[in-house]
Amino acid sequence: MGQPCFFGDKCQMIWVDDFWYSVSGGDSVSEFGCTLKEGFSMAISYFTDKSMQPVAREIESVLGSAFPLWESLVGYLAENYQMDRDLSYGGKNYGWNLWYRKSGKALVSLYPQSGSFVAQVVLGKEQVEKALALELGAKVGGMLRDTPQLHDGKWLFIPVTTEEEVRDVEQLLLLKRRPLKTKPGK
Repeated sequence: MGQPCFFGDKCQMIWVDDFWYSVSGGDSVSEFGCTLKEGFSMAISYFTDKSMQPVAREIESVLGSAFPLWESLVGYLAENYQMDRDLSYGGKNYGWNLWYRKSGKALVSLYPQSGSFVAQVVLGKEQVEKALALELGAKVGGMLRDTPQLHDGKWLFIPVTTEEEVRDVEQLLLLKRRPLKTKPGK
């Protein structure tokens, strides 16, 4: 059985066998082995109260054993990208997330969950074609192949629970934006 949730009026997401699936338009959720209850909603982030912005120690506590993975990806982003980093509230369907962007364009959003986190990466059509040629792990590679292409790309909501998944997210980010150039000797 899957765990359903809504992400806006036009896109439904469903969690089945360790994957988020996007079901858009008239597609039926029943093909994934479950049904979506009318009006059911579930945020991606553990932190859902708009009036209570989480602090670092709360995020670390919720992440638990996944905190080193979070730190690894956040460290990678700090080292390789000069981007605005905002802790923002994405609405009741998303909750609080750490959003990386530059000049209004998002690179990635990280949503803390209990014992894991979700990395949201949106890839355009050309980026998807390049990503399909990468040697990604089974989970992320499967998500990439199975997520439907929307008008603005594939919206990947990648649950991160292993170092392999952190590396896969890093590879996808390299397709979205080149990292900073480092000077020799650094």
